[in-house]
Amino acid sequence: MRAFTFVELGFFAALLGCSGRQTTIGSSVGEDPPSYASTEPASSATAAPSAAALPPKVPAGTARPTEPEPPPPPDPALVKALVEKTGESAPTDNPLHLRLEVQPRPAGELWLIALVNRGTESARVRFDLRRLTLTLTPPEDEKKPRPRWQKKPAPVVCKLPDGFGGQVADEEPRTLEPGEGLVQTFDPRLYCISPAGDSRLATGQVVTPKLGYAPKPPRVVWKQGKKTEVASQQVAPFIAEPTTLPAEILAETDPRTKELVAPDVRVTAEMTDAEAEEDATQPLKLRLVHGSDATNELSATALVEVRARAKTQLYFRRELVSYIVHGPDGIRGCDPQPDDRAPDRQAYTTLAAGQSISATSLLTELCPKFTFGRPGLYLISARLDAERTGAEFGLRAFTGRLESARQALVRIRVGELPALPPPEPLRVRVGQ
Repeated sequence: MRAFTFVELGFFAALLGCSGRQTTIGSSVGEDPPSYASTEPASSATAAPSAAALPPKVPAGTARPTEPEPPPPPDPALVKALVEKTGESAPTDNPLHLRLEVQPRPAGELWLIALVNRGTESARVRFDLRRLTLTLTPPEDEKKPRPRWQKKPAPVVCKLPDGFGGQVADEEPRTLEPGEGLVQTFDPRLYCISPAGDSRLATGQVVTPKLGYAPKPPRVVWKQGKKTEVASQQVAPFIAEPTTLPAEILAETDPRTKELVAPDVRVTAEMTDAEAEEDATQPLKLRLVHGSDATNELSATALVEVRARAKTQLYFRRELVSYIVHGPDGIRGCDPQPDDRAPDRQAYTTLAAGQSISATSLLTELCPKFTFGRPGLYLISARLDAERTGAEFGLRAFTGRLESARQALVRIRVGELPALPPPEPLRVRVGQ
């Protein structure tokens, strides 16, 4: 299996350490991040992607970041518990008795996904996380029942966008003998992100994970005057099929599987990104309102807002806001150029309690080249250093440092750099 030639799966290896609690890119489930603060990516000797997957050429004279080391495997205890869970009864089954199971984790940690052969014959499977979807069903308010005439809120289907990472070959099938399985980690925020760069995960939602391709629905036929549903003949591609196919495949007894469905999981408060504690003594609050779901690094933006808790004067320009970016190549600092201009009186803003001022930054104008060079998920935090008091105008403007308690998400769909090669899925066996 030449996993390193499949670019899009590499997003998961690079992005799985992103966290609302600033877990370092590349950290694994249940593992503390390393205590480094370097802005340079770690070097690694890895196989090059295929020619078909190479990104556009980078202008001469621009240094490329070296590829960081792949993340370590997930916590063995979590893996064992997840594999054992695939032996429990499930609401749905398939002819090969393959079980798909997802284990959610607290905010900032990677979720686990397992595909285990619980049947009695070997199967070929495409364990391709590009084909993963997460259907989010909003919770019903038990204290305030929905009127009968009111429709249920429509579920939200989270998936990778079309063309994510460019056009690459499909994942090659792997053979699973009875009792064997594959385990991988992923960041659900890579899939569940709004156009404004907000995570769609919310407390109380029911998540239905699916892996594969949507099957054709049953056909409706009339038999003896009664309407009946019969199975439709499915066509390739399939997410799983037996290693030996029967000579004749009928729709009703087709052993191939288009889509695997995992049992539902419910999102709890600890699984969603919570804002860090703020300094309530500060008269101002800095907040990252939105990130972005960007086609490439040239369109990556962040919206920052300063809101007053009490009447405060402030000298504010978007050039005074700096950013810290957690991405596939590590941590980057995005600092604006020094603002040496002498502000006039009109440059100072007076904010009443509850009022705010905001600005949108084009991140590529502030960040080093290639900060957003790879497709994938980036976590952004902001900082404002206010140093001007306005004393020359008889003002007492706020001075000090404000930091955002909430991180914003930026998803890059296509980058100048190749996606990082994915780690091999962990091969496991039931009972071990």
